[in-house]
Amino acid sequence: MIEIPADDHGQIRVFATTDALPDAVRDKTPEGMIALFGLPLDGTYVDIVKISDLGDMTLSAYIAEGYDMTADAVDKAAVDQVTGTAVLVLSRATGGQAVTLRPEHGLRHVTTYSPVAGITPPEALPDKSARDHVPTSPAKPQKSDARIGGMVAMYALLFMFALVGLMIWVGG
Repeated sequence: MIEIPADDHGQIRVFATTDALPDAVRDKTPEGMIALFGLPLDGTYVDIVKISDLGDMTLSAYIAEGYDMTADAVDKAAVDQVTGTAVLVLSRATGGQAVTLRPEHGLRHVTTYSPVAGITPPEALPDKSARDHVPTSPAKPQKSDARIGGMVAMYALLFMFALVGLMIWVGG
């Protein structure tokens, strides 16, 4: 028996058997999943692999390339010793429900692949390398003489426009 919690995510459970599997199991029908595990897993997320169909590729290489999951050395050795048929059950096969798998047809659990978190903590940078490279000038750049002259001219034109407008209004 294998307990799978409802919050199981991103794992691949690897099972192996040397027994011949019924057609319903190979076709991944709900009846076949019940016959294999005792409950109707979603066959879309169950992969049945005949080891002889892999040719020169090992089962661990198949999982690494097909599912982008790598195993540690111990799991890799156990997975590569599988003969006959491998059944890969992805977490999504349970539909997010807590379930208990009861493997039948000579099925044995080999290992469970778990995703490795791809987050690495940031390294602390040495503070000496940043010294004398950070600008100490104010955040706002100083205004150039040309910019100041342009602003004075604009205000003078606005004042003259208002003065001419006032003269026309008084004279009119």
